[in-house]
Amino acid sequence: MKVIYRIAKTELQMLFYSPIAWLLLICFMIQTGIIFSGLFGYFVRGMEEYGHAWRASRTLFAVGDQGLGLWPQVLNFLYFYIPLLTMGMVSRDLGSGSIKLLYSSPISSTQIILGKFLCMVFYALILMAVLCVYLIIGWSTIENFEAGWVLCGLLGVFLVVCTYMAVGIFMSSLTTYQIIAAVGTFIILMLLNMVGGWGQGYDFVREITYWLSINGRAGTFISGMLCSEDVIYFPAVIAMFLALTIIRLNAVRQKQRLVITCGKNTIVVIVVCVIAFVSSRPALIGYYDATHTKLNTLTPVSQEIIKQVEGGMTITSYVNVLDRHYSTYRFPGFIMQNQRYFRQYTRFKPEIELKTVYYYAEPDDDLRAADPTGEKTWAKARYVCEIHDLDSMMLKNQQEIDQMVDLSEEGYTFIRQIVRDNGQKDWLRVYDYGFNKQPEEAEISVAFKRMVMELPKIGFVSGHREASIYDKSPMGYNFIAGNKKVQFSVWNQGFDVEDITLDKPIPEYIDYIIIADPREAYSESNEAVLQDYLDRGGNMLFLGEPRHRETLNPTLRKLFGVELTPLLVSIDKENRVTPEITRSKPTEVAKDLMYELGKVWLLANPTCAGVEIVEDKGFESFPVTLNDTTALCWTELETTDFVDDTVKFNPAIGEVCKVFTTAMGLTRKVGDKEQRIIISGDSDILSNNAFMTSYGVGSLSQVLILGGSYWMSYGKAPLDVRRPATTDNKVFMSVSAYSVLEFMIRWIFPLLLIGMYFYLWLRRRGR
Repeated sequence: MKVIYRIAKTELQMLFYSPIAWLLLICFMIQTGIIFSGLFGYFVRGMEEYGHAWRASRTLFAVGDQGLGLWPQVLNFLYFYIPLLTMGMVSRDLGSGSIKLLYSSPISSTQIILGKFLCMVFYALILMAVLCVYLIIGWSTIENFEAGWVLCGLLGVFLVVCTYMAVGIFMSSLTTYQIIAAVGTFIILMLLNMVGGWGQGYDFVREITYWLSINGRAGTFISGMLCSEDVIYFPAVIAMFLALTIIRLNAVRQKQRLVITCGKNTIVVIVVCVIAFVSSRPALIGYYDATHTKLNTLTPVSQEIIKQVEGGMTITSYVNVLDRHYSTYRFPGFIMQNQRYFRQYTRFKPEIELKTVYYYAEPDDDLRAADPTGEKTWAKARYVCEIHDLDSMMLKNQQEIDQMVDLSEEGYTFIRQIVRDNGQKDWLRVYDYGFNKQPEEAEISVAFKRMVMELPKIGFVSGHREASIYDKSPMGYNFIAGNKKVQFSVWNQGFDVEDITLDKPIPEYIDYIIIADPREAYSESNEAVLQDYLDRGGNMLFLGEPRHRETLNPTLRKLFGVELTPLLVSIDKENRVTPEITRSKPTEVAKDLMYELGKVWLLANPTCAGVEIVEDKGFESFPVTLNDTTALCWTELETTDFVDDTVKFNPAIGEVCKVFTTAMGLTRKVGDKEQRIIISGDSDILSNNAFMTSYGVGSLSQVLILGGSYWMSYGKAPLDVRRPATTDNKVFMSVSAYSVLEFMIRWIFPLLLIGMYFYLWLRRRGR
């Protein structure tokens, strides 16, 4: 060990005698200083202007709202530095002949290479020391700094640098020309980033090459996750290149035959491949989430569901090459991406098996009918295969896929199917509407929950011309309740939906019912069914419209003691919406009870009525939403044409101007549980049209039904996959202090380093 240390010390002295090491260090400090000061300045100015700096640790060092943080940007340019630094580590000795002196001394090739690599590790630590300056600045100025997360990312950067250096030393041992060694290092690093896409069509080869790829490895660290597979990767690859270098020097030193050298190299590569295969087995992978909010880990509710899913499970992705989104799932890259996609689930259930089946079928029913022989479809499939360089013989045709699984109801588009060993099945669909096309934790966990637990049920009342879950017209409720291709539909968020009528008692298993704007008056028998349901503590979401208030108010008054007001109109100074569109705000009380409502600032209520209490029926009430007080709002009794007529408040005819409750919550104690009711003066807020039209406010109307459903189902669904709020939201530094810091980082520190170099250079020259 002492010999290795002495070699490292000598190499480090020689390294800093040359200007290249200083030049690279100075350039590194200047480049990182510019990046850090720019990112940090954004937060300082944000604190002065807005009083907060959301997710400062993550945005500053990892990836945030402002783009790439410091660590990813460092990795983007770091590989330019290392080849210039390592190009002479061994080639210099080979070219000058000094390697013969080392050979003649009692020093092994292993000691020589490890000494040189240790020298490079010391230099890497100096680079990390520069980065630590920025880390310390962040740690000392950011409230509740995410130290574990940021240090985890720094470790990833350090391991990448060490890996690059091992590659550089290996390439330096292959030639006496330093420039060739530098170019060769660039090529090897490029290949290490590209190798992940090689041999993806073959199962064993695919896993090995994907494991060998350095691309994205540090990303796991930067995201705040320590994964044993990635932790093992860097030492294994470093050891592989150092071993290949040692074998190369021994071959020159001992004049070994080429066949022996190749054999040793093959053994080293095979050993690394075995390590790669074993360490990537899901059951053997260990994880540590360094983030404060456990951002990389399933939430407790999902973990609890996974625990109850006993036995094996297969998740099969069916990929149609004629699907318009095929480029997203194309062979072969999608297979390993799919494994990463389900990594959070295989972490807690390693026995999940992931499969992918590629096939061809015409997604459109009409086109399938027009091509009964399938010749045109096969021709199109072959054309797609030519474009994407895909072996067409691996595709299954429609008949073969139909024997495996029935995809006809799903339209032969991309879809995943979950199949348990006990035979239970469910789908994971790609959504046509929603924030994301792919299912996220909430939707995936719901699919698992549907297999092992009884989901809460919503009864949609029909029979009196209510809005229907099957109606796809603008005023229908298909989007929110009946369309499984909509991410935020209640079905995808953890509810089963059932159509019910009031001709018979409401089933006991219904968790709550929805009545959406009935246009025909309920009979006494219908009201008796509702009263019986309420008497036993049933929950309800009732949505009405001002144009049908005469029909609805008798029932609302009898059951709940409330009425709907006439149509509300609102006028604001900016005229952002037409008068019949009332903008409403969720109340703080409602946000606490129904967390989904906290996602919005304003909701758009087209043709809305207020909800007012007219009689005491034993309920406690609270406002769920109130009209926006920045606009003048009143009950309109005269105007019906809101395009050509001028809307004016006229109290003389009974129009009332005040703050209106547009949705009201009612509670009371029934037996041992709290009964929960929501009455809304607007049913169009949940119509299909509401999700296609923003009304100048935004299309997040689903928060009313999802938030209300969470409250009325007593937290059963939607699944609460929220994480703790970030606490690193303040930066304690003034703009004037930042100006001084920025000047020091960009100018003083680099100038001090330049001065240190010239001091050592003059001192050495004087000697």
